[in-house]
Amino acid sequence: MAATDDNDTPITTRPPVTVPTKTGRRPWSTELLREWAALKYPGVHLYENLRLGPTTSSLVNVTVTPALEAALRVNNWYADGLLILPDEIKLIEAKVKAVPNAVGQVLFYLRLVRTTPALSTLTHLPVNPMVLFAELDPDVTAFAQGLGCEVAIYTPPWIADYLQLVQFRIRA
Repeated sequence: MAATDDNDTPITTRPPVTVPTKTGRRPWSTELLREWAALKYPGVHLYENLRLGPTTSSLVNVTVTPALEAALRVNNWYADGLLILPDEIKLIEAKVKAVPNAVGQVLFYLRLVRTTPALSTLTHLPVNPMVLFAELDPDVTAFAQGLGCEVAIYTPPWIADYLQLVQFRIRA
């Protein structure tokens, strides 16, 4: 999926996961992110699975055409979501269960945002890392906030399905 910033620079994203996949797996965190963004920021485009940073993969003795460069970008890290607001960019990592590794992920992605060519015209905007969880865990929340991450909690109507089909099944 490709969109453009204000200067018609392509912003490359991975194709979003459909609901459910061919295997029957539901993309729980993608659903969480989409629902939360639509409720919290109606009308703002949610960039899903945005490829971050410059393309670090390279080829030896081969001229890298724009098409090859785009193909190599599939190796780049990607953020779950990015919202470009008038006064800030929200860089979002979404997980249904509140887990501390989401904080590490979004902080790592924060380092890459400023080096992402498609976002070069937006360097005047502050980038704010955020973790989005469906479950509230005060310890994970404190950990995230202590490292400068915003924490959003959105418990969707389908949380009981997730708990029964995924979380409780894993814990059993």
